[in-house]
Amino acid sequence: MAPRLPEQPTWALDVLGALDAGILLLDRHCRVLYWNGWMEQASTLTAREILGHDLFDALPNLRESRLHIAVRDTLATGAPGVLSHTLNPMLFPLRLPDGRRMVHNVVIRPLPSRASSPHSQAAGNEARCLIQVTDVTASVNRERVLREQRDARYRAIVDTAPDAIITTDTRGMVQWMNGTATRQFDYRPDELIGRSVTVLLGDDAPDWIAMAEHSGPGAAGMDAATQPVELSGRRRDGSHIDLELSMARWESEGRSFITGILRDITERRRTREELRTSALAMRQLAEQTKATLDALPAFIAVLDRSGHIVSVNRAWAEAGPETTFLGQGCIVGDDYLDHCGRGETADPRADSVMEGLRTLLSEGGPPVSAEYVTNNQHWFRCLAAPMPAGPFGGTVLMHIDVTEIKSMEAALRKLVGQKSTLLREVNHRVKNSLQLVSSLLTLQTLSLPDEGVRVHFQDARSRIEAIARVHNRLYQADQFQTIEFGTYLNELCEDLARASGGDSMCDIAVRSDVIDLPIDHAAPLGLIANELITNAVKHRGNGPAKVDVTFRREDDRLALTVSDRGPGLPSNFDIRKSRSLGMRLISSLAGQIRAGVDIDTNPQGTTFRIELPVPDEVPLLETSSPEEIKG
Repeated sequence: MAPRLPEQPTWALDVLGALDAGILLLDRHCRVLYWNGWMEQASTLTAREILGHDLFDALPNLRESRLHIAVRDTLATGAPGVLSHTLNPMLFPLRLPDGRRMVHNVVIRPLPSRASSPHSQAAGNEARCLIQVTDVTASVNRERVLREQRDARYRAIVDTAPDAIITTDTRGMVQWMNGTATRQFDYRPDELIGRSVTVLLGDDAPDWIAMAEHSGPGAAGMDAATQPVELSGRRRDGSHIDLELSMARWESEGRSFITGILRDITERRRTREELRTSALAMRQLAEQTKATLDALPAFIAVLDRSGHIVSVNRAWAEAGPETTFLGQGCIVGDDYLDHCGRGETADPRADSVMEGLRTLLSEGGPPVSAEYVTNNQHWFRCLAAPMPAGPFGGTVLMHIDVTEIKSMEAALRKLVGQKSTLLREVNHRVKNSLQLVSSLLTLQTLSLPDEGVRVHFQDARSRIEAIARVHNRLYQADQFQTIEFGTYLNELCEDLARASGGDSMCDIAVRSDVIDLPIDHAAPLGLIANELITNAVKHRGNGPAKVDVTFRREDDRLALTVSDRGPGLPSNFDIRKSRSLGMRLISSLAGQIRAGVDIDTNPQGTTFRIELPVPDEVPLLETSSPEEIKG
């Protein structure tokens, strides 16, 4: 038979029924004395079904649970109890209206006895407890969403980090890894979770656990990260990767974890090795440069922007009193310009050297080069070049003793002058010899009775005189490798016109560019012109010969043209098959100078065009003054 409920005010029941929480009242035997409407809706048990019954008989799954133990403790000791859903998952089987499991917290409070007498209170027969059930599903879900959002942001940051991040337990077993780690080591997370982290480390890598244990204590219950160390890693395919490892230990829910950040430093190590190699090469280059400068006989110094000496080579440092170059005796730290300003030189050109150096130091510009002579008649060449990229700026200065070079140059000029004199004398004698031969032929011609034979002798004399004119031009010129062919052509035509009887017999017009030809081209081309003009005069017909001679430069070609108004040549004329000595001579000489011969003949006259490539320039010999030749 159910116990009789004590009478209660109506408003108290209304208040308990209106609460947004579950309220139930248990007696000392855990029988349910009150079960409000909130509990009926959440548990699907009505008050009629459960009132008067043992709570843990009605809900047998809760017997001997934390809830059951807490209720007994409260009834026995009078101490309240609090059960949280996070630590006590086995609470009331409650559901939300939509059928989802309700997440709730439970508070158990003892109720004082209603008896007023001390005797009744001591008996303790009226021990009861009040159980309050609070729905925390919404707040838990909200916290879960916030936690998931926070975790998502954390995962996004960690997964997009440029370094591999791996978390292990204290045994070194992989618990988690970010996306960079999967790409860096070419493993999927499910292939590594639960395996030892040594799979990712090289054979020479330090012990993962030992490194974590040696990390110093930090704040907030975490161990401070160890100093980064460099080690080698191992990818899935066995290839090695250079890494920099930073580690930290941390705790969560009573468990310890180790997180390592593995940065790929392959490129950094390669760059470092390249820099080390480059630095070594630079040191070697600097040593080689210093050794080279020390081996040079020149006096070399490096000046900063203010003109102070910052370095000198061995020759400068060991220069004796016999060397009197500008600045001799200066040492590192001295003001070079001030030191040289106190000295005296035998040649005022030394002042221009210093002025150019001052300009170079103050304003920059192209390198300075000058020569000067000292009191003891030693010649020096001063070279100064800017060093804008150097650590001191300024310039590098070099004094070279060129006294011996100057003596050799004077000797060479003297030899060149003597050679020039000899060449002039040779050309003069060749011209005289050819004129002598020409005179002998003239005398021989006068003694010949046969007119046909005399003509051949006259042709031979004309050819010899053409060659003699070349040597005469060389004798008269300052240079002996080339002659100005236009002037030579004018003289040749004037001589041929006089020899042919003057204006009554021929009219020769010459037009020529100013062109220097080497002798090995001028002599053959002069003979060709002589033959063509002589033939035009000889075969002029009944009236005076009219001959036009031109010599032009056309781009990279030279053209000699001889035109006459004579009867012309046969239409089938071939210079290569001609039996005439003059034509054969023209063909042969043209071949010597790689010239082509083009003939245009018609009843009004004939035009010969001799075309040849422009010859290479011949280096000119330097002429010397008579004083230099005499020494």
